[in-house]
Amino acid sequence: MSEINFTPEEIAAVKELVGVAVALKQSGTLGLLKAMAENGDHLLETISEETELLRVVAVGNAALEPVRELETDEVIEVEWNTEELVRALLKALAKTDPKEAPKVGMTAVFGYLRDEDVQKGLGFLLTLAKNLGAAMNGKL
Repeated sequence: MSEINFTPEEIAAVKELVGVAVALKQSGTLGLLKAMAENGDHLLETISEETELLRVVAVGNAALEPVRELETDEVIEVEWNTEELVRALLKALAKTDPKEAPKVGMTAVFGYLRDEDVQKGLGFLLTLAKNLGAAMNGKL
């Protein structure tokens, strides 16, 4: 029987590989990868039959296409603005019950317009509308 000789670099690589395997096992990813390897053909067949999933993937791909065209500084701005907007929206949704929203006529609208929070929200929406129109007109 021949003896296996490893270089220090190869030993380090094996140690790193074992570390990766342990991390994958602890996270549950190793089991998922194993199941995918064992059932890959069945999995692909199942995915190809799920028209809703294929539609979601198509829409997701279409949504990502413009993202690929963004400059690095724009990506950073979009990321920050998205975090801030989603945070604000989630807080607002947590406090807003759609079933409890009052009917509002023109008189009540003018009353709401005196509220600084409504003014801030409308200011954001109007600024967004202005920038959206500028982008649609090729100005941005």
